[in-house]
Amino acid sequence: MVEVFVRSDGVKLEILYPPYCVVCGNPIPDSFAKAPYCGVCKDSPEKYDPPFRVRAFGKYLFEGEYPNDRLSKDIRRMKTDSTIIPLLQECLYYSMDHQYPELRELDVVVPVMGGSSGRGYNQAALLAQGIASRYNLPCRDVIYTKAPYRPMHEIHNLAEKEREIAGKIGCNYQFEGESILLIDDTCIDMVTKRECTQVLQAHGAGDVWALVLGRMVNRRHLGFLRRYNG
Repeated sequence: MVEVFVRSDGVKLEILYPPYCVVCGNPIPDSFAKAPYCGVCKDSPEKYDPPFRVRAFGKYLFEGEYPNDRLSKDIRRMKTDSTIIPLLQECLYYSMDHQYPELRELDVVVPVMGGSSGRGYNQAALLAQGIASRYNLPCRDVIYTKAPYRPMHEIHNLAEKEREIAGKIGCNYQFEGESILLIDDTCIDMVTKRECTQVLQAHGAGDVWALVLGRMVNRRHLGFLRRYNG
């Protein structure tokens, strides 16, 4: 099933419609709906009590595979043009109101740390501030980079990504068991979200849920979905 959200600028965007993995948020075939895990998460010993869960407004498609996908283009544009952020905030509001209303019950909104691109703003922080204001939640911009690391998109091996970022994220706030809504623009392979979660929980945070604009789905996975769904 395809469902769309129409933004205030008239642009129609396809939402990430169920079924999706209840842990990582990746779309799964319709026939998997009764056991809603992707192929990776179903074999994970953490699947019944994962350290964090991911939810997404829509799919993020790589530019080299789908250069004309509008949501993906707008997400990439946001990295250098903050004027698109209010329109992308509308997408997250739709997620909070219709796709995942349970996220409104979480205690604190936390953006992931900003990058080092010199753009002068952290797009995740601006998205998080909008969420916090709209739903009357506190926003704590408390995650930061302790040491430089290579951009995750430049590393293609998962284990190498994990080694590269390990120990390089810090938190300057002590939580008291509050549940966290972690905000970012995309989720590619969950490496950054996992590291942020470990740091947040080491500083007293409770359950962590990540909400992103786009969950990465590559061409191979889309083909897999089409084969199963007919």
